[in-house]
Amino acid sequence: MGLSHSSHYSHVSHVRDVATFSEKVITYPHEEIYPRLDILDMTSNQTYAPQFDLLIQSFQALQERPYDDMRSFYQIAGIHGLPFTAYDGVEGGNPYQSLELSKGRWGGYCHHGDVIFPTWHRAYALLLEGQLRNEAKEIANKYPSDQKDKYIEAAKQLRHPYWDWADEKAIKGVPDVFLTTTLEINTPNGKQKIKNPLKSYTLPVDLADPLPKGLNPNDANYTVPSVSYLPFTPKGYPTVRHPNNKYEDQVDIMNINMSTYIQSVFRPGFYQMFHISDYSKFSNHGLTSSGGQLPDFNPGHPKPLNRLGFSHFASWETTHDGFHVVFGGTGGHITYVDIAAFDPIFSFHHINLDRIFALWQKIYPDSWVTSNLNVNGTYTNVMGEMVNEYTELTPFRKSETKFWTSNDFRDFTKLGYTYPEVEKFKGQDSKAILNYVLELYKPDPHYDTRFFVKVTLESGKVKGPFVIRVFIDLPSANSSTPTASPNFAGFVAMWQSDAHNGTLVEGTVDITAAMERLNIRMQKHDYIHEVNLTTGLLNPAFIFNIGTDINLVPVMIDGSEVQLEAAGVKLVEVFSFEHDKVDKNFLVENTGQYYTAKKF
Repeated sequence: MGLSHSSHYSHVSHVRDVATFSEKVITYPHEEIYPRLDILDMTSNQTYAPQFDLLIQSFQALQERPYDDMRSFYQIAGIHGLPFTAYDGVEGGNPYQSLELSKGRWGGYCHHGDVIFPTWHRAYALLLEGQLRNEAKEIANKYPSDQKDKYIEAAKQLRHPYWDWADEKAIKGVPDVFLTTTLEINTPNGKQKIKNPLKSYTLPVDLADPLPKGLNPNDANYTVPSVSYLPFTPKGYPTVRHPNNKYEDQVDIMNINMSTYIQSVFRPGFYQMFHISDYSKFSNHGLTSSGGQLPDFNPGHPKPLNRLGFSHFASWETTHDGFHVVFGGTGGHITYVDIAAFDPIFSFHHINLDRIFALWQKIYPDSWVTSNLNVNGTYTNVMGEMVNEYTELTPFRKSETKFWTSNDFRDFTKLGYTYPEVEKFKGQDSKAILNYVLELYKPDPHYDTRFFVKVTLESGKVKGPFVIRVFIDLPSANSSTPTASPNFAGFVAMWQSDAHNGTLVEGTVDITAAMERLNIRMQKHDYIHEVNLTTGLLNPAFIFNIGTDINLVPVMIDGSEVQLEAAGVKLVEVFSFEHDKVDKNFLVENTGQYYTAKKF
């Protein structure tokens, strides 16, 4: 949920200075509008086979470009985090300097925790997509004459596909296209088996700094480093996911994690966010939505009638954070903000998030980017700068001298792409789209009332990414308690990499299914006269006693436990909403009930 950074990378600062390029990289819109497809459709439907052939070869071509080529996979992946140097000469007005590390400034270009998080990543995806299509066009022209026209048409229609990791189909496991070592595709030279560029990316230079002996992949007796370290990847070594001590992917563990958290975290997160109609709350996990002051945690009972609306729900960014920590595991590249984009799954993940963003826009077309603080800073933005719809989305050039802004990216169809579901509901009432996505991601089964725990915490209190697991009615819960326990309800993710942040963020866990499994009563109660006038909190006789019924366990990605206060937990709250009596997919905002809270 939070963004900070690591300090283990000073030696790679030279990487982008190897060569000088006179032609600037422009992020162009596509000439025509075609849909970004589901990767499962692209791989299973023969209609899309030519597009898939070109996609794989295009990824391969980008990965094989010289690492100092600004259009190479290495350089594009490095925009997000490391190597914390200028991409394509884009310095900005206040370029990042390594000495600012100690002050907490983020050295990558990416935005997290502010209102342009969705639009910056939309621009990022368009840059990669454009470079893939450039490669695809060249490859298509190399096919034999009896196939060339088909592949030229496929190149024209090719858009970067998405993987919907919250769809029920994902419970069966990560698609093979991201796991197999080789793929057989039709190339200009006929059917060939090639190294799968979606499984991993082999680093052409060292990434990050070497760790103590035994914690580097090229060391004898290698051991996966604890989450306190940013993993070092030597030149010639691939990106990994849930690596073991042989530096191999542990696919079984990754699939178990995914199947567990799709139900308890990802689907409930998407379901919640589509109830949020305010872009400033939907877009990011921070508590500041318009540059105002952070909430005052003064003594006294929270004001449920003023604060209970759907603004309590998980944001787009919150659920995004959860995927990163689940998919990569300890030592996996996508787990760490600084190096996440080097795993090829990163772009499929973010194209899916852009799809969610696009659907949300169609449901709430009148809400858009406002202003708020960019607390972390970026390579081109100093810490504490105000950002808004006019902020330049660096380093993405609109022309040689201008950069794109969020306003330029509001209508994604003008960028030359759409999504199948957007087209399916084109011209229909926004409620039809809302009903569709709520049905798609609805928690199963539906209950008349749904209960939620919201956690507010201060980021950067501990070093590295972690999650706060939420258990119900299990005071003995600790980091060893299995998530397969019937008491486990879900988690809130804190995606960060070093302890310099200090901003307040929040996440929400749907605890309804766990309550049902445990036969915990769900009756509504009138909270009037239930407030303890001394403490300002609800009396324990009310449905929940946070001290015993709601059990939070902060767990680092390597499995070690952290105390609540040390993890930065500030406030825990419990609330509920009722489902609409007619449209069962919808929660009714004015039925919100506030139960209890505990401050730390």
